[in-house]
Amino acid sequence: MKCTSCKKNVADDAAVCPFCDAVLDASLYDASPPEEDEAPPPPRRPAPKAVAKPGVKPGVKKPGTKPGVAAVKKKPAGSNLPRSEQEYDDDAKAEKAAKAANDWRSQISEEDWKENQGKAPEKFVPNKAMDPELAMGATKQYLWELPLADKLALFGTSVLLISTFFPWKETVAEGDVLGVFSSGILVTILASIAVAGIIIRTRKTMPTLNPLLPWVAQLGAVGISGLWCLVYMKLAWDSTEAMSPVGNFTVWVSKPAFGLILALIAGITSIVGTIFGLKDVGR
Repeated sequence: MKCTSCKKNVADDAAVCPFCDAVLDASLYDASPPEEDEAPPPPRRPAPKAVAKPGVKPGVKKPGTKPGVAAVKKKPAGSNLPRSEQEYDDDAKAEKAAKAANDWRSQISEEDWKENQGKAPEKFVPNKAMDPELAMGATKQYLWELPLADKLALFGTSVLLISTFFPWKETVAEGDVLGVFSSGILVTILASIAVAGIIIRTRKTMPTLNPLLPWVAQLGAVGISGLWCLVYMKLAWDSTEAMSPVGNFTVWVSKPAFGLILALIAGITSIVGTIFGLKDVGR
């Protein structure tokens, strides 16, 4: 076949003219890589020989054309877009239409606009309800991150507080006497103060407060509580024998009960944890 630019004979399967570098195969303008499974193109038929026009010499280029570049006709705008870009434009238009349909402004009628025109917006009221699961998770994380000494002190002080609701003394006249309904209520108050001091110091609820102050309050509260448990045990011990209200045998007039012994052990545990927790004060 002949080159469309220089009119010289070239091979039928030539893509570029070896004489003038003109592009003979228009598929070279497509930058997309060929598909793997694409069938090979059909063999190109030789172009019919062009008849030279009178007055035009073969091999002479027309003025105004650049050597090596074939003339490309311009296509209308939008017709040369690849199929993927056209599909992308269609998807973008469909998504825009869907957003417009879901817009809240399109769902309000003109009557609603007129009815609410000039009214002040409703005041936002935050929901202050506590989620039990979140509160439980935060509590577990707080207890897990506590140092060993603070864990020991918090556990001992909590048990000390709970033990005051158990019997502290067994008497013949009154039966079981709870610690909170006797002079053991002092331990209830002091244990509450100690628990509050541990929480304030470890959770840093008062950043401006010196952490040594709640530690001193904690140590004083558990120390006095342990000392008062010993005093209460001494007062509750009366080995004078008396007739039991149930049965025909003699018993002591009064003796310490299980709650007082538990409070004494918890108080000692809390004191030990508080003393060893001094090294963690201020962290």
